[in-house]
Amino acid sequence: MTTEEQMMRYAQLSFPLEAELGRCEMSVGEILALAPGSVLTLDQPVGTKVNLYVGGADFCSGDMTRPGSAVALRITGFASRQAGQ
Repeated sequence: MTTEEQMMRYAQLSFPLEAELGRCEMSVGEILALAPGSVLTLDQPVGTKVNLYVGGADFCSGDMTRPGSAVALRITGFASRQAGQ
C-alpha cells in the first residue's frame, strides 16, 4: 500500500473533539442542587483561550466566537509537539 493510500485510509477515521471552557470543583450537595438556570463559576476568565482536545490529547487553542446563533471556536494556535509524538 502506498503512502497516499494509507493517508486516504486514515483520513476516514474520526475522533472525539472536546473544547474545555474551564473547570470548577463542587461538593456532592452542590452538584445534586444543580437545576435549570444554575450558573457555574469556572476557573478561567471570559476571553481566555479555550483548549481543544482530540482523543483526549491537547491539540490546539482558540477563541470562542458566535457566528449567528451557533457557538464556535476560532483556532489561533496549535499545541507544541515534540519529535516522536
